[in-house]
Amino acid sequence: MVQRPIQFELPASLRDPTDDRAAAVLASYYRPLSGKAGGYTGGQFDAFDPSGTRSASANTFTADDLVAVSLLSVDVPGRAATQMLVTQRRRFETLLEDIGPDRDLSAEGSVAEPNFRPAWELWRALAALPRLGPTTVSKLMARKRPRLIPIFDSVIDTTVLGGRGVLWAPLHAALRENDGALHNRLLQVRARAGLDESISALRVFDVLAWMDGSGNSSNVTTAQS
Repeated sequence: MVQRPIQFELPASLRDPTDDRAAAVLASYYRPLSGKAGGYTGGQFDAFDPSGTRSASANTFTADDLVAVSLLSVDVPGRAATQMLVTQRRRFETLLEDIGPDRDLSAEGSVAEPNFRPAWELWRALAALPRLGPTTVSKLMARKRPRLIPIFDSVIDTTVLGGRGVLWAPLHAALRENDGALHNRLLQVRARAGLDESISALRVFDVLAWMDGSGNSSNVTTAQS
């Protein structure tokens, strides 16, 4: 059987020859929350750390992590939460330790190479928990390794992948093309939007793809016109 090539398409904000639209859309997403209007709860995901323990728990799933992913409109069911935080806590710590410290996806080898094996093992372990689908799994992993693991959901799948459901390999390749031009551009867009290094390049990509694919970017561009 002949396999079709993996599809990957930049979201509309990144197809614009300038960074004006992308920076405006990104800044809108991270605008501070104010009552019932303004900003998105997902804008709190990256730096969410009410217990002040995030830096010390890079290899441990915490209650803060579970609340953080709820800011991205997914919930971790009670049985899965209990296993992650209590009964299988050490198992998941070992899997995170095997992945190693957070590092840029663009600097890594192919996702098929051995150094990505631990990431796939963590993916499978989380996916085996009760009622955890690929979107929630990706958000949990991105919470622990935000520079290495991209978020995946139905909007990203449709907007960027044409419904193929394969993200790690094509995004890795895109970030490395032309001496890392896309990776560098994502960092430039982040700077233009006035955001700091707590927002990873992968998260910039995710936000732009989601805003474009969900139609929310049009609200930003309409308001500017």
